Amino acid sequence: MKGIFWKDGEAFSNSMSLIAFLLVRYPEIASVRFDPVQKTLQFSFVVTSDISASQLEEFKNNLLLSVESIVEFHGRELERFEIQTADDSSMTFLEIIRDIDSLSQEEITLMISLVKQTFEGSLLLEPEDVVQEEDLMMQEEMIEHMLEDLKDSQQEKRLIGFREEGRVFIFNRANVQK
Repeated sequence: MKGIFWKDGEAFSNSMSLIAFLLVRYPEIASVRFDPVQKTLQFSFVVTSDISASQLEEFKNNLLLSVESIVEFHGRELERFEIQTADDSSMTFLEIIRDIDSLSQEEITLMISLVKQTFEGSLLLEPEDVVQEEDLMMQEEMIEHMLEDLKDSQQEKRLIGFREEGRVFIFNRANVQK
């Protein structure tokens, strides 16, 4: 990763740091959106082929079963779980929306694994930097810590983060035209 960019002079919040760490740790994620009102994270992935209805249904069922198991294991209640797709001429955009209160690092790792396994070979990836195993574990611990902090804090900014040419960009969505 070459760098993380944010408007000069403005401090990183918990939500900004979490988005940055997610994008650095998981090159499979095309973008992450944070909605402080809904208290959700939306993970977007780009699949460079059409996703059949049966493939999407199987993926949804597998992911939902896995998410429900993890949420139950942690003694939490699943508040929001949505999977949406949008097709473009040669790509499919896969979006997974999760409530922050029941989301865990363990679930994010599982979600990424299922996306990679299901859409292997057609998932658009940003080239990865070579990272040592202990650095990956440290990044995951930081993500878990920031996610837990985010559950207990009040955030105001609707954010979107994405990766482009080895850099992570984070924008306040209130200032971005829809």
